[in-house]
Amino acid sequence: MNGRLRKWLENYRRLDAAVLYMRFFMGGVLLLHNIGKLQVYNEIINSYPALFHIDNRASFVLIALAQTLLAVLLLIGLKVRFAAALLAAGFAYALWRDGIDVAGEVRFLWIGICLFLCISGGGAYSADGLQPAGGEGGES
Repeated sequence: MNGRLRKWLENYRRLDAAVLYMRFFMGGVLLLHNIGKLQVYNEIINSYPALFHIDNRASFVLIALAQTLLAVLLLIGLKVRFAAALLAAGFAYALWRDGIDVAGEVRFLWIGICLFLCISGGGAYSADGLQPAGGEGGES
């Protein structure tokens, strides 16, 4: 029995490592995406959509700020399900607004990654997964 339990726990830790990789991958790519958007700000700002009846410049700032904040939350593993759900909703709205083209296919993939993180959460290697030094701890 002890050997089977140990094997199960080893497999569970591999899942935590996979979730950590997925968080780092998505958070890092979103940060790089936002850096790229800021570098070509002058070229894209006039064609950037005005969302929720807000000026396109203000929409750009709000979306870039939100994506950056959510990417940082994914990287540190804090409120992963919440951050992934908001990102999935944003990608779904953009997919609905623009339809399925090449960018729509990429958004569809991002929605799938976000849903994976919504289901899995941050895993053991996250700020949410940390346990107090006293042992079991946590809330009952």
